[in-house]
Amino acid sequence: MTVYQEVQVERRRQNAQWGGASHDDQHFISNWRTYIRDFLEGHRGPDYRSRMIAIAALAIAAVESWDRKQASTDPQKENS
Repeated sequence: MTVYQEVQVERRRQNAQWGGASHDDQHFISNWRTYIRDFLEGHRGPDYRSRMIAIAALAIAAVESWDRKQASTDPQKENS
């Protein structure tokens, strides 16, 4: 399995655990930064790689949430 596939699997796991887009969209930018920072701090050693996969999936969730929020407030969307 490639690293990209691993991130996709982790993203699906996170969605199943936390409820997906409806849950993600309740968070603000500061929340996403905190989640990622908390995963980074103090986690070295054998679980480093799995933590990085989880962080990559969190970053994707943050970007997807951002994109959905931007699309829902985009005035151009109303004129399309």
